[in-house]
Amino acid sequence: MRRYLNVLVGTALLLATTSCGLIESSTEGPNEMGGDGNIDLIEVVNSWGVSFNTETFGPGFSGVEEDIKLVSNENGLITLDATLTFDTVATKALDTLLGVTELPYSVKMGILDAYLARYGASIDTTDKGSMKLRAVLKAKVTDRGIQEYFSSGGNTSRPFTIVKYDAGIGDSYEFTLDDGTKKKRTVMSRSTTDDYPVAFWLLKVIKVKEETVDAEDPLLDELWYITNHKYGLVGIEGTLKSGKPLKITVFPPTL
Repeated sequence: MRRYLNVLVGTALLLATTSCGLIESSTEGPNEMGGDGNIDLIEVVNSWGVSFNTETFGPGFSGVEEDIKLVSNENGLITLDATLTFDTVATKALDTLLGVTELPYSVKMGILDAYLARYGASIDTTDKGSMKLRAVLKAKVTDRGIQEYFSSGGNTSRPFTIVKYDAGIGDSYEFTLDDGTKKKRTVMSRSTTDDYPVAFWLLKVIKVKEETVDAEDPLLDELWYITNHKYGLVGIEGTLKSGKPLKITVFPPTL
């Protein structure tokens, strides 16, 4: 009888603590992420810088100016307003880099329109000496990882995870775009020492590879997100269809 009572009481306590939320009733899915969204990295006053690797982009990109600022933060749900200002020298350098110089104008415009639609971006080419590419992006950033909403067209009920900081090698995050295209991001490596250069610092990073599962990207063969558990996104790398490497360094405001 005593053993029966012990089991009964133990079961009752387990049910009570579960119903009160003291024990998680279900595991978190790949595109579900909690955590504290009120962290120094995403204070509304912050802005980010980027650097285009000159070995990849050439001197034509040296005059590109960026303005990437955080305009709102609601417990980790952030809005970034990003503008790149560039001239025709940069556009010619980009054409060469992407290997699309010889493509008909209509084909190049089709590729451009597809990318603008993907990120909800717009471009103003009125002033050829000061053209502007602008995007307003929503993301979720907490002390546990990073998610984005451009893959869902800004729908904040459909996040796509870039990284969870506690992820192990081989962990993956899958997502289906509105047009049915399937995407997958997989954690490929984690640093055990400070080995990734960002300006004058070396950081431990998690490298996440993105792939389009059932369709080809018109410009990219590979895309990698380089992230740090404290500073968030610190780099974007990849390989272009032209065979050339892609490398962009992101300078977080709290570094």
